[in-house]
Amino acid sequence: MRLTGLMLVVGLVAIISSAALGADMMAAAKTELGTASTHAGFAAQYDAVAEVELHLHHVVNCLEGPAGKNYNMGAGNVCQGQGNGIFADLKDSGMAGAHALPYAEIADQVANWGLQQTMSKDLGRAKAAAAAAKAVIQLAMDNFK
Repeated sequence: MRLTGLMLVVGLVAIISSAALGADMMAAAKTELGTASTHAGFAAQYDAVAEVELHLHHVVNCLEGPAGKNYNMGAGNVCQGQGNGIFADLKDSGMAGAHALPYAEIADQVANWGLQQTMSKDLGRAKAAAAAAKAVIQLAMDNFK
């Protein structure tokens, strides 16, 4: 009887801990999504390729986190201290994050395409990519339920 009671208590603690972790990751992901959206907006507004590139790197860095394949340490991590990267935090947020993750992945692809355009010095396409990334990040935020 004692063993069963102990197992029940351990199980409840694990569930509560898991729920608390999920809530923490939800808060982190929401903060990071807001920061990524802000920097996508900055990238869409600037008229210098270097500024657009820097802010698109910030978007990618927030989305992928330090472990991301396209993470650029030299650009800085404007989401540092907010979480573990949007992808990781959405995955750890349970079903709420699962609804938002596909949009975050699309935003990452668009932002990376925009970075390719900055390397070609195509300011118009890079800014368009930044605006599109911002719009898709907003969809991620809207679907984070």
